[in-house]
Amino acid sequence: MLTGKDLSQKGTGMASRLRRLGIGVVAAVAVVSVVTACGTDDDGGGGSSGGGNGDTELSVTILQPASGDTVSIPFTLEVDASEDLGPTDSGLHHVHVYFDGDDSNYEVIEEGNRVAREITADSPAVAGLPPGEHTLNISLRNADHSAAGAEAEVAIVVDNPASG
Repeated sequence: MLTGKDLSQKGTGMASRLRRLGIGVVAAVAVVSVVTACGTDDDGGGGSSGGGNGDTELSVTILQPASGDTVSIPFTLEVDASEDLGPTDSGLHHVHVYFDGDDSNYEVIEEGNRVAREITADSPAVAGLPPGEHTLNISLRNADHSAAGAEAEVAIVVDNPASG
């Protein structure tokens, strides 16, 4: 059996080749590990945005009203989320509803998926909303109200906004 000393004495440079090969193998393993950990750029996305939570993609969608609809307050809102919805104290996800990207005034939806919900004049989401074209936004939230990474929006026309 040849030792490293024997290889270096042979004058063939075999020891340095083996050292380079060892470094090359380590580098190749490191690259494969990084690529595996990062996954791919394919988000499998649909019409709403989302962030991953392991094996499933988080998503939330506005089923009603549809984009382009004209609504009067109160109006019916129906959402579909990839996660079970429930009260914030249950540890389940919930949805924030707001307009025009301003999430400082929002209504919390804790009811289950595909449950029709009336957005009334008492909703903080519509407080001070003028008539006209608006973007209705929803955001899937963790129980602590932090963003879960999935949002959706539709363009609607509000013809009789809430007073106040």
